[in-house]
Amino acid sequence: MLYSPADVSVIIPAVNEAEFLSACIRSAQLAGANEIIVSDGGSTDASCDIASSLGAIVVSGNSGRGPQQNAGVQKSTHPLLCFLHADCLLGRSSLETLCIVASQKEDLYACFRQSIAAAGTKYRLLEIGNNMRVRWQKRPYGDQGICISRALYQRVGGFEDVPFMEDVLLAGKLRQLSIAPCLLNDRIEVSPRRWQRSGVIRQTLKNWSLLRQLKRGRTPDELIEQYARDDEQRRGGSE
Repeated sequence: MLYSPADVSVIIPAVNEAEFLSACIRSAQLAGANEIIVSDGGSTDASCDIASSLGAIVVSGNSGRGPQQNAGVQKSTHPLLCFLHADCLLGRSSLETLCIVASQKEDLYACFRQSIAAAGTKYRLLEIGNNMRVRWQKRPYGDQGICISRALYQRVGGFEDVPFMEDVLLAGKLRQLSIAPCLLNDRIEVSPRRWQRSGVIRQTLKNWSLLRQLKRGRTPDELIEQYARDDEQRRGGSE
């Protein structure tokens, strides 16, 4: 079956992302998406108003990336799903490239290469390392723009109902089915905000620690206190 960007539902989980949301939605529109869903988790800023003014469908519910993304899927209608973090930007040809791959694969599971919006060797090494993680460990993260066919999403039961690490758990489900992610040639532009606040090395070590704890049996609900939301970090930094 041949797909076009009009067959992709772009789903954006957001909580207090007014600073980034407009550019994120516009990037999806420029990439050819005609169904953009912002799944809001209780914003107190202008996020919902911004999304509505730009023609996005707004879904409101409990916070947490797993439930927010699942709620977005419930409102979507297209056969391909692209989950886009609010501080990321799709490239103009990204959905076109995605659709070429989707037209050739029965079970689509893919992500984009990262382009971190900051200068410096440490960020280029991060980009390389994240690409290698997808290739070798078969585990894309949400800030790489996880894409999946609706049929495959439904077959595995969607995302786990967890506040974060839903991307890791999804990768585990698909690995059990011997379905590996396809690393697309197009890039997604990613905000460096979390790395800049925490430091590249400290943030990387924190991510590795969370993964080790998850593998040892701790749940994302137990680990979430170690991973502050971006809007919570912004409030903390301004106090």
